[in-house]
Amino acid sequence: MTYEFCLPDVGEGITESDLLKWHVKPGDVVREDDLLCEIETDKAVVEIPVPCNGTVQSLQVAEGTTVKVGSVIAVFATEAVAKAAASIAVSAPAAVSPAPTFRGASQAAEVQPSQPVHATPSTRSYARQQGVALEMVSGSGPKGRILHEDIDRHLAVAKAPDTPDVSSARLDVRPLAIPLAGQQRRTPIKGLRRAIAETMVRSVSVIPHATSGFRCNAEAFVALRLRLQEHLGCRISFTAMVIKAMIPALKKYPYFNASIDDTSNEIVEHGDINIGFATHTEEGLMVPVIKHADQRNLQEISTEIDRLAALARERKISLADLKGGTITLSNVGSHGKHDLVGRPIINHPEVAIIAMTRIKPQAAVMNGAVVAQQSLDMVTSYDHRLIDGVYAAQFMEAVIEIIEEPGLLLSL
Repeated sequence: MTYEFCLPDVGEGITESDLLKWHVKPGDVVREDDLLCEIETDKAVVEIPVPCNGTVQSLQVAEGTTVKVGSVIAVFATEAVAKAAASIAVSAPAAVSPAPTFRGASQAAEVQPSQPVHATPSTRSYARQQGVALEMVSGSGPKGRILHEDIDRHLAVAKAPDTPDVSSARLDVRPLAIPLAGQQRRTPIKGLRRAIAETMVRSVSVIPHATSGFRCNAEAFVALRLRLQEHLGCRISFTAMVIKAMIPALKKYPYFNASIDDTSNEIVEHGDINIGFATHTEEGLMVPVIKHADQRNLQEISTEIDRLAALARERKISLADLKGGTITLSNVGSHGKHDLVGRPIINHPEVAIIAMTRIKPQAAVMNGAVVAQQSLDMVTSYDHRLIDGVYAAQFMEAVIEIIEEPGLLLSL
């Protein structure tokens, strides 16, 4: 028989991916779970396995092409389609149908309560949290599978007409075409760079940013780091130490560890403290997440930062490690001699981000005299719908208290 293999959905909300590299060619005899190809999603590079035993008849997509989820990418000659008929196991945490037919939201037929509901466990959990019966939601995913965005759309339609829909806020600007001229070089915005662009536009379109700056005495902070590294025999990063200093402040001022649900106009205070840290890669900025940071010691946080940053730079990090953040820390000082920080952009749907510079000697007044003092400058941007300047200052003062009295870290 001939089996047409369609690009599976490797993560919630992903509707298309870029096909980076084929690992087979027409005529190859393959076995189920051999490596078929690599695709690039918005966040990571994912390996797609061969769905069945057989022979590759044809490859339908050229390398470097953007492919919609549900589009045929390869055709196999096979006697049977084994596990592929049920689901495809890829390196991203999702169970997907092997031959989905993509439907746009406008084409999705209304789901009747008597029909089976197709949704992943995470989507079912999200629906329960939102109080939505999945039987009443139209799915726009492959084979009519219900996605998170379908639940959000259902909630948006059901809410009262006088509730302001800030989730649809957009900057009212016209696209600007750059005329062809001279020695231009044009490259499509795709993959990670496209994801970054979309996230930044969504963030500044929806969130009214406010920004506050702070300076703290880092003399004891620097000294403690040296002692810890000598005692533990391993590298302890300043990023890890600041993350550790943030934890009691996040517990005391929970709005910094919250989100705003724009579909229901609700403040969502997260039970978990999952701190993302901005990581520079050759392809652009990525934000791995330290899950349950409040349950880890300083050495564990530092080790996890190094591990996730290395995976991000190699584009081998999993989607799970890039999701679930509740606040982000950006150490811009780790990438050069930055003396000033502008307004950092919040990683929506989080409500705050902190940026820190490199620690360096700066003029300070001590006992009436001007001295050179190891100082750390920090800037926080926050969602002004939820956080005002006084609350932000109180939060940052709680963080700075631990940085200036770092022995408190030992009690956390």
